[in-house]
Amino acid sequence: MDLRAIKTKLLPFLSKWWLSLLLVLFSWFIIEQFYIALRYNIFYAVNYTHVFGFSILYFLMDNLTLILHEAGHTIFGIFGWRFLTVLGGTLMQLIIPTLIIIFGWMNRKLFITQAALYWLGFAWLDTAAYCADAYSKSLPLLGNLPKSAHDFSNLLSSLNILDSYSTVAWILFSIGLVVLSVGILLPLFHSSSYKEVDLDLKL
Repeated sequence: MDLRAIKTKLLPFLSKWWLSLLLVLFSWFIIEQFYIALRYNIFYAVNYTHVFGFSILYFLMDNLTLILHEAGHTIFGIFGWRFLTVLGGTLMQLIIPTLIIIFGWMNRKLFITQAALYWLGFAWLDTAAYCADAYSKSLPLLGNLPKSAHDFSNLLSSLNILDSYSTVAWILFSIGLVVLSVGILLPLFHSSSYKEVDLDLKL
């Protein structure tokens, strides 16, 4: 097979699936990381070591999600309802990626839609890990807040389901896995009207 044939077959494939291939590799690490947080203890996730490259990607996603989470408490706190204020952190870290997904889908931008879907899946997994800590409240909170300020301990207690924290956490984890999978497989639903990243650079 000559170079022209390889270029003809390989470049269209890569232009459509390059992000999915990258995300499949990254998924191995973050699924394992959050799984052990639910299965054992959240400190296993906090101290998880990613390989170089993916550690940078994780750092960016994790900190951006955290910023949105903290902003959500402030924004939803405007309404004066304590339950919504506590829930607002989780809501915000889920709402923003969802809005980006809607924007990308409506504007037929494959990369933006796919990246935002994956980020949303990550946010669900992050939420699951936080929920899994609701009973032990081992995770140190920002600003040296007391353990009594733990979001999911308060939320689940308000709903009288704190004893079911593990079940809730695994449900959230499962949602995260589904969303991650949709993000990875999104090119299957790709149409020619989507805008792709052109890897056939003409130098």
